[in-house]
Amino acid sequence: MVLPTANEEATIESVISEIRGAFAEEGLRDPVLIIVDDSNDATRSIASRMGVHVVIGGGKGLGYAMQRGWKASLAFDPEIIVSMDADGQSDPGELGRFLAPLAANEADLVLGSRFVEPSLVKYPYRWINRIGTSILARILRGFTGLPITDSHGGIRAMRPEVVREFDIVGTHTYVQESIIDAHEKGFRIVEVPSSWRPRLQGKSRVVGSIPKYIMYTLPILLVRSGVHIRWLYTLGLWLISAAVLYFFFIAGQAGFEVKQMFTRLPSFVLIALLVMVGVQLFSFGFTVQLAKDIKSRVDRLDYTARPRDSSESVKEWKHD
Repeated sequence: MVLPTANEEATIESVISEIRGAFAEEGLRDPVLIIVDDSNDATRSIASRMGVHVVIGGGKGLGYAMQRGWKASLAFDPEIIVSMDADGQSDPGELGRFLAPLAANEADLVLGSRFVEPSLVKYPYRWINRIGTSILARILRGFTGLPITDSHGGIRAMRPEVVREFDIVGTHTYVQESIIDAHEKGFRIVEVPSSWRPRLQGKSRVVGSIPKYIMYTLPILLVRSGVHIRWLYTLGLWLISAAVLYFFFIAGQAGFEVKQMFTRLPSFVLIALLVMVGVQLFSFGFTVQLAKDIKSRVDRLDYTARPRDSSESVKEWKHD
């Protein structure tokens, strides 16, 4: 199990104890626990004292940290990988409902939803955040065609092959990107009801305002979906085409005489600007796609180069 942590010294001990108790109640052996940590408090020392493996998050964002934690968990050759928030809002007692679709071979990735049933959120949830979460869920439905109702479930369970194939572009958008990525690669995804308890200590690592978070997330999701290629290339083509047509229109009015064309100099300046902007849009689309591909290749090299032996692997991740 992988838990992202950032200054969770007030909750990490109780969360770890709850998780181990939940596994025992399900009749499962004690899980391998990994925290992927960007804390500057006592979170790491508490977790280490409780026998939890520590992976340094890298300080680049929750998405980057989670991908490091997921990939590090593969060194233990797990049957199932579970990730859960470490702030105490998720209920480890629900683990059974996440594992059931995997055990029945009905899914490869199981997500939690606070909104698939009423009264799952156990505290007053800000209406503006509810609207924002609905927008993100709608975006995910649009990208995947799946009936997703929640974009930020606190627990998820998946097969290790899903984690091996993950390619995450953004450093903060793993929650949404991982769903899109898994869907694109043909993995089966289902949602199960999941409650959301009040956070008793600290602040969430997710942006406090979900609408603000959408503005941050949407550009990454557009790049992830490839929509930017169509938009930028299409707009660039339209601008260049408009410039060519306008050139022939102006030239025709001038009788294609160079001397007369010089009297229409402002029009030709506009034509030049249209061409330049069109070419820049083409170039920008190509550059963004190239950067995305390079990042995916570098990430894959980074993770596959790490040793397979579990003790060596975790040791290297801890000191990377």
